[in-house]
Amino acid sequence: MQFIEEYGYSGLFLFCLLAATIIPVSSEGVVAGSLLLGLKAVPVLFWATLGNWCGTLINYFMGKWLGKKWLERKQNRINTHSYNLVQRYGWPVLFLSWLPFIGDPITIIAGVLRWNFTVFVVIVFSLRFLRYYLILYLFF
Repeated sequence: MQFIEEYGYSGLFLFCLLAATIIPVSSEGVVAGSLLLGLKAVPVLFWATLGNWCGTLINYFMGKWLGKKWLERKQNRINTHSYNLVQRYGWPVLFLSWLPFIGDPITIIAGVLRWNFTVFVVIVFSLRFLRYYLILYLFF
C-alpha cells in the first residue's frame, strides 16, 4: 500500500498491470486499499481496469510471440490444466480469465492459439471492469 500511497493512480495502474501477468500478486486488496487511502472511486475503477487489462494484453502477445516454445515445455501443471481447459471448451473459457491461478495462463493461451483479438479484448476488458466495479460497489 505504501507504493500506492506514494505513486497514487499511476502506482495503482502499474500494480494492477503486474497483477494480470504471471507475477503472483493480487490487485483486489490494493483496489480496496486505494479507496481507504482516499483515492476517488471512479479514477480507481478506471486505472485499475486499464492496468489489469493492459497486463492481459501483455499475456496475449507473449503467448502469440513465444507460444510454440511455451507449448513445447508445458512448464507446470496449472499451465497444462489451463491449456487442456481451453482446448476442450474453446474461446468461452475467456469468461474464466479473471480467476486466480488459471486466469493468467488462459490469457497467454489465447495468444498462443491466436484467438480473435477483438473477442479477446471485449471479453477480458469487460470482466476486468466488472470485477473492480463489484469490489467498489460491494465494499464501498
